[in-house]
Amino acid sequence: MRTLILAVALSVAAFASQAAEPAKINSLRWLGSHNSYRPALDPEAMVHQRQVMGERSRGVEYGHPPIQAQLDLGIRQLEFDPYADATGGLYAAPYASDPAKSAIMKQPGAKVLHAPVIDSRTLCLRLSDCFAEVATWSRAHPGHAPIVIFVNTKEEPFNTPAIPNPPLWTEADLAGIDADAVKAFGRDRIIAPDDVRGARATLRERVTAGGWPTVDGAKGKVLLVLDANPRVEDAYRAGHPSLKGRALFGLYAETEAEAAVFNIQDPRPEENRIKALVAQGFLVRTRSDADTTEARNHDLTRLQSAERSGAQIISTDYYPGAPDPLDLKFEVKPSWFGR
Repeated sequence: MRTLILAVALSVAAFASQAAEPAKINSLRWLGSHNSYRPALDPEAMVHQRQVMGERSRGVEYGHPPIQAQLDLGIRQLEFDPYADATGGLYAAPYASDPAKSAIMKQPGAKVLHAPVIDSRTLCLRLSDCFAEVATWSRAHPGHAPIVIFVNTKEEPFNTPAIPNPPLWTEADLAGIDADAVKAFGRDRIIAPDDVRGARATLRERVTAGGWPTVDGAKGKVLLVLDANPRVEDAYRAGHPSLKGRALFGLYAETEAEAAVFNIQDPRPEENRIKALVAQGFLVRTRSDADTTEARNHDLTRLQSAERSGAQIISTDYYPGAPDPLDLKFEVKPSWFGR
């Protein structure tokens, strides 16, 4: 009898210990903005965009308020698209009539824009400027939930004489992203791979063993993710096993040592995969809409799929308070947002 009582007592104690374990950040939910740097489109900007882009304008007829205004609205995941510009000036042409902006664009460092020549409007010219906007807001709101920033590096050729092909990202360029992040936020306010991996052999091992930071410990911090093609992702981890010494996480296959974060664009065909990844402890970002399609059709099925999948991060162009340049009156508001 005493043995039975002892066994029950130990079971209760174990259950209480588990129940008292602090929540980790992979239990959080983030609503994010897609292409967070693209400005709101006023009627004049819309006309110009359609003249320049033609039919391609349809898919990008959305925009956002300033970065800090997005954060004020409750957005906690942002996305910036940098192009490498090691010597400066590659993307300065649209700013020829603005001496101040032209001078900035001629400086070395990654520049943020959607596409050279045809779609270069941006809320922050350099990646460092985008980081600085977030860092300023973060310092003014020190207890905020962690902010996730996807850095979607661009280098794919456009294969048209109208748009020059961008340079490939080099190790020096990638090191520049790390340096810009640390300069903007300070190393102590970045949740980096080293912080998560700890003493474990690999980042994947630690993540799948419940090793993400606690929610309380992550307050006031940012977590950055390199969202790149396989060539750039491989270059980023070269010489940095499990991303040792890097400031950003990356996108790697779930069996690889660096696996921690996933970016699954459309949840509808991959609900079960997302569920499985989340159950293993990974962070997953997905999208509730794309190319204005869902908004034009008032279609919430993609959002519903995203919610069912359990993906921690849902990104949209139509969060509550977002501009509505087409007057579509479409809003993406997950059931957990604003609670």
